[in-house]
Parts: sequence; C-alpha cells; structure tokens
Amino acid sequence: MATSFTNNWKNILDKLQSVFRDEFKGALKIYKGSSVDAGNQYLRIDPLGSSLDSYMSNSETREYSIAITYHFRDVNAKGTALDHILRYVSRIESLIHDNMIMTLSDSTKAIDCRVDECNLNQGDENEYVVVWSWKCLHVGNMS
Repeated sequence: MATSFTNNWKNILDKLQSVFRDEFKGALKIYKGSSVDAGNQYLRIDPLGSSLDSYMSNSETREYSIAITYHFRDVNAKGTALDHILRYVSRIESLIHDNMIMTLSDSTKAIDCRVDECNLNQGDENEYVVVWSWKCLHVGNMS
C-alpha cells in the first residue's frame, strides 16, 4: 500500500524564499540549495535537518532546521561596505521576527519561526559571509 505524504520541506523552503523575495524585491537574489555562486550579494537557504518534537497517533510535530547564508563579496569589505552588511543583517533578523508564524501552501502553519544563532564573517578576506541558524515547528502527518 502506497503512503500519502506532504513534502513539508518544499513547503517550508518555498515560503521562506517567498518571504525574503517579497521583502527585497530583486535587490537581493534568494536561492534554495547549496550549489549557488551568484554574484556579489545573495542569500542562500539550505535545509539542514529535522528532529521529532512530539509524536501522537494522529500527527507529529517536527522542528525543522535551515541555514540561511548571506554572501557579500567586495575586495574592500570595510567601512561603508560593513555598514551595508550590518544593515542587511538587521533587516533579515527583523523580517524573521516579523514572520514567527507562516502559513504554508498546504494551509498548515510553521510556528515558532526564529533565529537561534548568527555568525558573522565566515568567508575569506574578500567576502563577508553571515550564517543564521533558522528553526521552526510544524505539525504534520495528520490523519
């Protein structure tokens, strides 16, 4: 007997990408997946994993973990470039806070959406890389 399922990963990643695209309106390219190298400035959304939060006979709640990575390349990433980077960092963190609950394409909700950690300047001397650890809870596999 075949199982019926919903691709929760796709729904969460698509919604997160949509939230960022709506905010930045083309000023910042937004990609899903880890194989992107797209110009001087872009945001990448990479799924990391999920863990079981609670399990019931009619549903389960999972915590999804996603890495959000902002890349900014500039041979002189100092001074005004740093101000630009930190403005984007603050804007992205504010946007995530404003979307603590997100309705997905299948009408379920991702809840408790948050950034648990942010690491700055993980690139080389010509690139700033900012990495956020984004998490949410989602109730799925409902019967």
